[in-house]
Amino acid sequence: MFFKRKKKIQIESKYKKGDTVNFKHHGELTFGIICNVKANEEGIVLYDIQIGGECPSIIYSVKEDIVRPAK
Repeated sequence: MFFKRKKKIQIESKYKKGDTVNFKHHGELTFGIICNVKANEEGIVLYDIQIGGECPSIIYSVKEDIVRPAK
């Protein structure tokens, strides 16, 4: 049986995988590293961002408009 490969979709985004960014999470400014870039049905760019150090967690589907570059 042959399997089809999924076609990679090119998403135009401000930030790329591996970039360090700041964003608001639970009312506090938090920094993290982008680990995935995706888009929803409406074409809005969403990021999965890894936060934390020794015991990291991932915040899923953060909208592009609340993400800022880390300084």
